[in-house]
Amino acid sequence: MRVRAEKKTDEEMREAYPIADRHPGWYFRMTEVSNGAWLVEGSDAWGRTVSRQGVDPEQLLAECIDSATNVDSR
Repeated sequence: MRVRAEKKTDEEMREAYPIADRHPGWYFRMTEVSNGAWLVEGSDAWGRTVSRQGVDPEQLLAECIDSATNVDSR
């Protein structure tokens, strides 16, 4: 049985994912999980997510944006 996802508001999304100006409809956040190790996560208001881990947060963000683009095209 599928659970119906409820769309979150822009305010809810910006609170959890403060980077909101990189890809339409997607929100991102970067977290340093250990010294020099980063987790970059993205989500849309419907709960679809992308993430990457590594040492270059800007590169990881670019990869997440590419993944979000791929998700949107499906």
